[in-house]
Amino acid sequence: MQQKQSKKSKEEEPIFNGTFKDHSDDQMDDKRKKQTLVMNESDTKYDVVKFVGKKIFKWILQYECFGLMFNLKLQGKCNVSLLKNIFKNPLKDQSFSWRVFTCTNLMKMRKQFLNDYKFFPQTWLLPAEYGDFNNQFVKGKVRTFIVKPEASCQGRGIFLTRNINDINPTDHYVAQRQMHRRFLIEGLKFDLRVYVLLAGTDPMRIYVYQDGLVRFATEPYVTPTTNNLDVCMHLMNYAINKENPNFVFNNDATKMDVGHKRSIKSVFGKLQDEGHNIQKLWQDMYKLFTKTFCTVQPILNHHYKSCQPDNMCFEILGFDIFINDKMRPFLLEVNHTPSFTTDTPLDSLIKKNLIRDTLKLMNVSLKAKEEIISSRREQLQQRVLTGKKQKLTLEEKQILIQQCSQQRDQHENRRLQDASEYSKIIEFASQLYYNWTGANIRRNQKKEQSETPQSQAIKPPTVKKPNTPQMLPKISERQNKIHQSIEPQNNEEIKSKNQKGIKKISI
Repeated sequence: MQQKQSKKSKEEEPIFNGTFKDHSDDQMDDKRKKQTLVMNESDTKYDVVKFVGKKIFKWILQYECFGLMFNLKLQGKCNVSLLKNIFKNPLKDQSFSWRVFTCTNLMKMRKQFLNDYKFFPQTWLLPAEYGDFNNQFVKGKVRTFIVKPEASCQGRGIFLTRNINDINPTDHYVAQRQMHRRFLIEGLKFDLRVYVLLAGTDPMRIYVYQDGLVRFATEPYVTPTTNNLDVCMHLMNYAINKENPNFVFNNDATKMDVGHKRSIKSVFGKLQDEGHNIQKLWQDMYKLFTKTFCTVQPILNHHYKSCQPDNMCFEILGFDIFINDKMRPFLLEVNHTPSFTTDTPLDSLIKKNLIRDTLKLMNVSLKAKEEIISSRREQLQQRVLTGKKQKLTLEEKQILIQQCSQQRDQHENRRLQDASEYSKIIEFASQLYYNWTGANIRRNQKKEQSETPQSQAIKPPTVKKPNTPQMLPKISERQNKIHQSIEPQNNEEIKSKNQKGIKKISI
């Protein structure tokens, strides 16, 4: 029986060879649309997305938006809407999506929690922090820095420098200090591309894919000097190293430990055989991912609720991680649009499984679609009968959210890690967000108004006389002192007059 089931699973799982073209005409098949999901992939440029939807899930591919349909866009982001034709992703263009905001948020958190945020190299945003960055080029202490454009991808515009004169003070860059004590494999530098699924913001739900890519440099590593700042030696970007004649492509998906791009499972398996603690490395990376998301949780939650409160949204991000000589992970950057190109069998296998498991995990199914359609029909019927659109109150929405979260948490609590250590981080991130948006000022004003006693509230407000300039504080202090010195004299005069008046009355 087990052999038959394994054979069926192999037959059901088609093999993706890196390219896919849909030649079927599904637009006119109205009967089939009612029995399956329709995937709108008009904005999708990756063939692996079309292959997963068409061949694995048996969905209908749709290139034009009309009627009631299932919308899916995968361009590094996975945006899902079950009923709306035009879908705007609330997780798009947020603070962790850009290299600049990632650095600013992390550096602010490092100032407050120094021991918790040591997992990324020292970073400067140019030209805003050019003065501080210039101080790093001190005589006798020559350091190496990686300079990246503010908004770019696939290694475009990246260079290494040990001289401040190589950087224009007015250009926008992100500069990071090069870490020298790195763990090497076969004498080559490498980094990890780990895929992380962000499935919710409140509570924050993060899933880490247990496989990914390991990208190697093509030149043997040598301690950097002014004369050997070769990008193919010190950088691991695939777009840069694949142009090197020494680059070895992986042409066999069954041999994932060959070439300058390998799978995480194959590399970690080799390191575990050598005696390294891979389980601890994964746990350290889990903490790294969680703390990174905690820095932007308040702003993500705000945009998610304000833009699309009723839709299901999720996003796949690519974390670039490097490991030092003590097997500790460090964050290089967060890519909000990781590439889903499949130009090698290794890429095809890993990225196909990644997208397939993501859609299964998010429960993108026909049953979920039918439940939402039936609930919308009930709302329409009630609106026809009553003539009004019935909306849930804020309290009813909160109760419904709590009920759904309790059902979900019963299943997930077994796998969730203790989040108590991250509460202080999220609280401080919320303070930064409130100060940045000005919401903290408005809250303080409301508190002051509520805390003022009724006696003060009844007093009429003081009206300033027109055309009277406000006095400087020093002048006002002097006038107060003068009034204080004059008041006792006036009191003595008043007492003497009263005594005289009393004497006259007694006579």
